[in-house]
Amino acid sequence: MFAYSIDGDLRFISHHDTLRLFRRALARADLPVRYSEGFNPHPRIMIPLPRPVGVASCAEVIVVETEHPIDPDDALQRLDRQTPEGIAMLSSRRLALAERLQPILVRYRFDATGASTEELSSRVRSLLDSKTAVVQRVGPKNPKGRSFDVRPFIADLRAAEDGVEFTLRVSQDGTAKPAEVAGLLGYDAATINHRIRRLEVQWR
Repeated sequence: MFAYSIDGDLRFISHHDTLRLFRRALARADLPVRYSEGFNPHPRIMIPLPRPVGVASCAEVIVVETEHPIDPDDALQRLDRQTPEGIAMLSSRRLALAERLQPILVRYRFDATGASTEELSSRVRSLLDSKTAVVQRVGPKNPKGRSFDVRPFIADLRAAEDGVEFTLRVSQDGTAKPAEVAGLLGYDAATINHRIRRLEVQWR
């Protein structure tokens, strides 16, 4: 497992493009990645918590299966030399045989420069006092949109200097999107991702 940060223009690449980036970097680093079997084998790598496009992060994780045990520190250095500017490899460790990374809490911050702390605090209190916080989700399977209550997934929410920090629960029922929380605080959810940063992930 490798932990890494992503920032700058690279934060605008998609989940699938991030996986492609790492496939190439792992190949250049000459790491013994395990491949799937079958007619069209693929490297067995996985990002257990996909990052919304545009969101920067200092708490990303990618899981890489290898053909045989490798030294985590050596692999980290080799992979770090092959990743482009905007990605920094932070740490690595070997997962236990039956260990599975399942996110349960994710902490974010979004930049609210220009809004007063008093104004942000008022919006935060209003949202926290609400029993429900319904948003409309539109997607390929729901082109007309569907209602989704994100309030149960907001574990913590507080105004900070020039911004808001919040923690979202992740469960089998899903989670809230960070942009949805920003939207509930009066910001444009469709254009806010570039002002959001993932700070920390708590894994089960």
